[in-house]
Amino acid sequence: MLLNTKIGKAIEVYNMEELFEGAIVGFSGGADSSALVHYLKDKTKNLLCVHINHLIRGEEALRDEYFCRSVCEKYGVRFASFRVDIPALSEERHKGIEETAREERYRIFRGLLEQHPEYKCIVTAHTANDNAETVLFNLTRGSGANGVSGIRPVLGNIVRPLIYATREDILEYCTENNVEYVHDSTNNDTDYTRNYIRHNVVPALEKINPNLVEACTRLSETLREDREYFDKKVDELFENEQIKDKLSLELAQNLEMPILTRTLIRLSCDKLDYKSIQSCIKLIKNGKTGKLVNLAHGISFKIERGYAKFIKSKELEKIEFSYKLEAGLTYLKEIDTYISLNDAEAPNGYYEVCSMLFCAESLKGELTVRNKVDGDTIYHGKMTKKLKKMMADKHIPSHYRAKMPIVCDEDGVVAVPSLAIRDGAKGKDVSIKVYIKKTDAAK
Repeated sequence: MLLNTKIGKAIEVYNMEELFEGAIVGFSGGADSSALVHYLKDKTKNLLCVHINHLIRGEEALRDEYFCRSVCEKYGVRFASFRVDIPALSEERHKGIEETAREERYRIFRGLLEQHPEYKCIVTAHTANDNAETVLFNLTRGSGANGVSGIRPVLGNIVRPLIYATREDILEYCTENNVEYVHDSTNNDTDYTRNYIRHNVVPALEKINPNLVEACTRLSETLREDREYFDKKVDELFENEQIKDKLSLELAQNLEMPILTRTLIRLSCDKLDYKSIQSCIKLIKNGKTGKLVNLAHGISFKIERGYAKFIKSKELEKIEFSYKLEAGLTYLKEIDTYISLNDAEAPNGYYEVCSMLFCAESLKGELTVRNKVDGDTIYHGKMTKKLKKMMADKHIPSHYRAKMPIVCDEDGVVAVPSLAIRDGAKGKDVSIKVYIKKTDAAK
């Protein structure tokens, strides 16, 4: 039987034998998972079939849940079902339905695996067709080799013994073994990207190459081999402690590009897309201390003292200071900046980056200089404006915002150097200048 042969090949090639000792199987009731459960029911010592009702399809979803339960009762294998409101979670997390459903499935699977030591792995019914669709989907997104390498047959404690099996293999197995299954009506909804690929893109490409699914399998295997080789090289860098939580700039500038790219991805905990990787590499090649780029997911990448490292963007904003401005120089040690009141000269090595003149009569009470705080506003351009929005409109990076000295009086914000002065405060009586170090001024 062809399916048995392909499952056996996957188990042997990818060392999945532990699934025969104990496994948690995702059981949707569709043809793929029904065939898998039928195959494993007499071969796996401890088998738990888990069905997750996503509460998307109403009565049809309940039908699937009851079907899976009845099949397991018939086979005499353990069964567990869970109901998760995926539409509500999707809206709450601002993520797509498919992504949210996948996250919840694996969260439940992993929770069960941790609670029950008799189960050794999580088994999913991903097939060669699923892999081909993933390859094409990631290709259209512009993913790198990792994405185009498709679904990994083994990922940690997740194993996929149907990875060589085609949809035709599955249907043939079900027919020959009288395996019943249910049909998910959402599989026909081409508003879902993967369904569109399945029903439109794959058939069109199969007109060019009828063996498209097998071709994608070969491509995946080749790219996975390349991936494993480069990942091993990166592993060696970390194992030899050449890289810890930061990366030597000298080392980074001498790494081959495939190794550097994967090193950056690992250091960022897999949060980098292609554009972000290129931004980081550009910063490394530039090599200037203090240079920084803000990336997605609330992280930034910075060069400092011969090292390159990722930091949480919010950490760059945790700078707090407050000083009373008096005649002469006031040193803001938290941001290594001097504020001059009434033309005092800064020490050597500091350069003037901003000069402002005010009307003494417009200033209320004593002057202070402090960091920006949430809710700061300034009356400017005949309206009250939020500093946060003004800085965003001027494309000022978050780490610079944290270092900008805000001049205030008893009425509130008087000025933001190089950005705005409160309406009515300009004049010629009071001079305020800002000095920073030469290395900072050159940024």
